Amino acid sequence: MAPDKRKYTIVGIDPGTTVGVAMLDLDGNTVDVFSAKNYSVSDTIRRIISRGKPLVVASDVTPMPSMVKKVSNVFSSHVHELNDCLTVEEKFALTKGEGYEYKNVHERDALAACVNAFKNYKKKFAQVQKKTPPSVDVEEVKALVIKGVSISAAIEQLISERVKEEKAEEGTGVEQAKRERAEEDVDNSVTRENIRLRRLLKEKTEQIVAMKESTLALNTALAEKELEIEQLQSKLEFIKSVRRKELKEADWIRTKDSEIKRLRTELRIKERENTELKELIAELKGLRAVKDGIRIKVIPAFNRDAIFGVDKKYGFKQGDIVFLEDGSGGGAVTAELLANKGVAAVIYGKEMSHFATQKFREYGIPAFSTKELPLLSSAWTDFAFVDPRVLNYKIAMWRSARKRDSDTIERFVFV
Repeated sequence: MAPDKRKYTIVGIDPGTTVGVAMLDLDGNTVDVFSAKNYSVSDTIRRIISRGKPLVVASDVTPMPSMVKKVSNVFSSHVHELNDCLTVEEKFALTKGEGYEYKNVHERDALAACVNAFKNYKKKFAQVQKKTPPSVDVEEVKALVIKGVSISAAIEQLISERVKEEKAEEGTGVEQAKRERAEEDVDNSVTRENIRLRRLLKEKTEQIVAMKESTLALNTALAEKELEIEQLQSKLEFIKSVRRKELKEADWIRTKDSEIKRLRTELRIKERENTELKELIAELKGLRAVKDGIRIKVIPAFNRDAIFGVDKKYGFKQGDIVFLEDGSGGGAVTAELLANKGVAAVIYGKEMSHFATQKFREYGIPAFSTKELPLLSSAWTDFAFVDPRVLNYKIAMWRSARKRDSDTIERFVFV
C-alpha cells in the first residue's frame, strides 16, 4: 500500500531551555503539540518533518527568535511576522476551546503562535475552499496562495499541470494502443502498469523530497555540533586564560609576600637601631655632666674592624680626637687607615708600636699614651673625656718638638 501524502502544516515554536512545538493542518486541526527540555534545532526539524510539510512558521514574540528563523530557512517556509508580542490574555483566548490542548506554558505559547497564524489566513482559506473546483487539490492552492500567488492563478497553474499529466498519460495510452494493434499478444495490463509506475514514481519523488528535508535537518544538526565544539573550544581557551591570570596573580602575590617579609625584617632591624640610637642619645645626654671635659670617641681595639665599627656607628669627622683602648694591635697600615679618617690626635692605652707612631707622625698626628695625657673619665663604653687645656698644651708641645727635630734635620743636611 502506498504511503499517505504528507500534509501541509502551520508550525508554532517557543524556543528556550524547554522548546515548545505546535502544528496545525490548513483546516486548523491539531497535528502535534509537544515540548521537551534541551531540544536542539535539529531535533525540532526532525519532529516537524515527521509530522508534515511546514508551510508557515510562527512565533508568539517579535522580533522573531533566531531559532525560529533558522527552522523557517531550512524549509524555505513563509514566516508569519507579528507587529507586537502576543499578551498572556491573547494566548489564552487563542488556545481556548476548538479542541486545543496543551500541558505547559511552552506548548501554550507555541500553539498560540500557530493558531494566530492560521486565523490570519482563515478568511483567505475559506475563499480558496469556495473557488477551487473539485478536480483541483485545495491544499496545493492554499500553499500557493500563502506563497503569494492569487487564488485564480494558483487554480490555473494546478489545472495546467494536471492537464499536462493527463496528456502524458493519454499519449502513453495511444502509443500502447498502437503497440496493441501492432502486437496483439501484448496485454492491456502494460498500459495500466505504466500508469501505476508513474504514480509510484510520484510517490517516490515525494519520499525523496522528505529525505532531502531530513538530510537538511541532519546537516543543520552537524552545523550545530560544530558550532558547539567551537563554543566549547572558546570556553576552554577562556578558562585557560583565566587560569594563567590566576597563576600570574599567585606569582605576584608570592613576590609581594616575600617583599613584605623582607621589609618586615628591615623594619625590625631599623627598630633595633632606633632603640640603640635612643639609648645612645640618652647616654650622650648623660655625658654632658662631665665638667670641664671634651668628649672623644673610644675605639676598643687598634684594628680595621674596630675602626670601621665606630665609623659606621658614629662616623669620623675632620679634627676628631680618638682614644684607642688598646694601641698594641695596629701597625703602619692601620695607623694610615685611621689618619685618613681625618683625626687630629690619638690617645692610646697600652704601648703602641713604633711603626704606628711613626706613621701618625708622618701625617702630623700626635699620639699620646694615657700616662702622658690621662683621661678625665673612661667609665663610658663609646666615649671618654679629656681636659681640653691639657690636651691643647700637649699638642702644642708635640708640634714644637716636631718642629725642632725638623730644623735639626735640615741643619744637619745642609752643613
